[in-house]
Amino acid sequence: MKSFKNISLVVLVIIGTVLSVYRISNVKEKEISWDVLGYYLPLPATFIYGEPMLDNVDWLKKINDEQGLTGTLYMVSSNDEGEPMYFFLLGMSFLYLPFFLAGHFLTSFTGFPADGFSLIYQYALVVGGIFYTLIGLVFLRKNLKNYFSEGITALVLLIIVFSTNYIHHLTLKNLETVNVLFMLVNIVLWYTIQWHKIQKLKYLVAIGVSVTLMGLVKPSEVIIVLLPLLWNVYSNASLKEKVALIVANKYQFLLTIGIAFLVASPQIAYWLIKTGQPVYDSYKNPGIGLDIFSPHIIDSLFSYRKGWLLYTPVMIFSLLGFPVIYKQNKKIFYALITYFLISFYIISSWSEWWYGAGFSNRPLITIYPILAISLGYFMVYLSKKTWVLKALFAILVICFTCLNQFQWWQFKNYILSHTQTTKAYYWATFLKTSVTPKDKELLLIQRTYSGRMPFENRDGYQSSLVQELTFEDNEQDGVLVGETGNKFYRLAENQDYALTRQIDYSELTDKDHLWVVLSFDLRFADDFEGQWPCMVITMDRKGGNYGYYAPQIKPKSLNNKWEKYTFEYLTPELRNRDDDVKFFFWKRGKSSFDVDNFKVEVFEKVSN
Repeated sequence: MKSFKNISLVVLVIIGTVLSVYRISNVKEKEISWDVLGYYLPLPATFIYGEPMLDNVDWLKKINDEQGLTGTLYMVSSNDEGEPMYFFLLGMSFLYLPFFLAGHFLTSFTGFPADGFSLIYQYALVVGGIFYTLIGLVFLRKNLKNYFSEGITALVLLIIVFSTNYIHHLTLKNLETVNVLFMLVNIVLWYTIQWHKIQKLKYLVAIGVSVTLMGLVKPSEVIIVLLPLLWNVYSNASLKEKVALIVANKYQFLLTIGIAFLVASPQIAYWLIKTGQPVYDSYKNPGIGLDIFSPHIIDSLFSYRKGWLLYTPVMIFSLLGFPVIYKQNKKIFYALITYFLISFYIISSWSEWWYGAGFSNRPLITIYPILAISLGYFMVYLSKKTWVLKALFAILVICFTCLNQFQWWQFKNYILSHTQTTKAYYWATFLKTSVTPKDKELLLIQRTYSGRMPFENRDGYQSSLVQELTFEDNEQDGVLVGETGNKFYRLAENQDYALTRQIDYSELTDKDHLWVVLSFDLRFADDFEGQWPCMVITMDRKGGNYGYYAPQIKPKSLNNKWEKYTFEYLTPELRNRDDDVKFFFWKRGKSSFDVDNFKVEVFEKVSN
């Protein structure tokens, strides 16, 4: 009987054990790779390779060449002078630090290389991820018990963990940001509740430190500050009371702000040293970022690619819980709904709204502590209804949980595509345990990170000529007449770029991708010196490039003879359909060369 009185604690222990055992049993060979490598980078750079400022990245290139941790070193940004610097902020490295140090210490006894990337470091970080997962669950239970019975708390815990995409991203992907952000939101929520009961300094400091860490992990997450600020605000009178409460405790707030500044000071110091500015945007990627005026709300919720409610349908009940909170507890309603709506809007405004290879809509897991409360309120509402409605709810939850678990299995086994799912593919593989080559033809186009873009299968595409330059009727500067009377274009010694053209993507197609094929004749002089030129093809957005492709133009020999070259380019995931396809020659040296018969074709997918 005693165990039923503490059923939520029993459930918490079971969940924690299952998640921990599962995670430890599934440590990959390359846990420290891609984004995780970027978050982790400051630690080996500082403690092992003597590069805390990241002034030199030769050591990183060497490790990546040996271990293949990432396709490109996108996690290295640059300042205005072009010097390397960290792409991500330091928040995740702060949280990795104690476990990195433990792993580094253990290398002395285990025989693993003390290089920051051997297996001992990876296990240490995984254990750290489990530690943060468990803390997040402990605080989630504490928050739920503030409002609900043991039974409802236990059920909400089970649903959040096993019926949603939480199960993937806080187990196999627990080194990524959503793990610690989920934990920190729960901590902010708990201490917000406690501070509004008793105004203790330690509660406010816990809030301030957690908010700061969230901002250092993911800058947009600083909006969590709205949660404590709007807590218990539901009318003009309550707003005045809240302002009076803040004024009465102004010294607590000032001290908390000071401590938060100390937590952020390493990041500020790094920016000052590397850029001369106390705040600097190192996230230089024109292809990915916030498009705050072009949110992908419908896609984020319902798309077959990553739609949240399509792949995590049980969360519909959480959304239905908000009207219940409004009726039953207005004191917390406006804080919860405001934070949820603004967070969701920001998440859906990210240009890469599908968030890479995540299962369902990954960043929404950060908001699950709030949605857990709304789910609990919906269940309280339902508990007072007829047994028919309760039974229907139970059946739907069981079905949604089974669907979630099965689709997670499909996702792990690459039956459910990580990035390319379409409506046709989703239904062709629905509840299947294998896929056929014919099924795969229904996927979105596969893009690679290798830089090489072979256009191997042109079936189903129609071509159109965008530009053709033979220079025969061209009187522009740079056009010369050859020995046989033909005209060609010669780049001058002081000319860095040539034959540049930009075309609005929307003028070329309404499809999600294009193949661009450039062909030309080119002639190098016998005495050519310096770097080989490049044929640059890219997408241009407001003067910034993404999907940048710049293969070198290498001759078979320097014999002053014309040679034919062809380059193929697959357009990247578009940030905006009004972005431009841009191409040009980049000379890269003083030696000149000649160009003739320059031709640009685009290949558009023909609708079935």
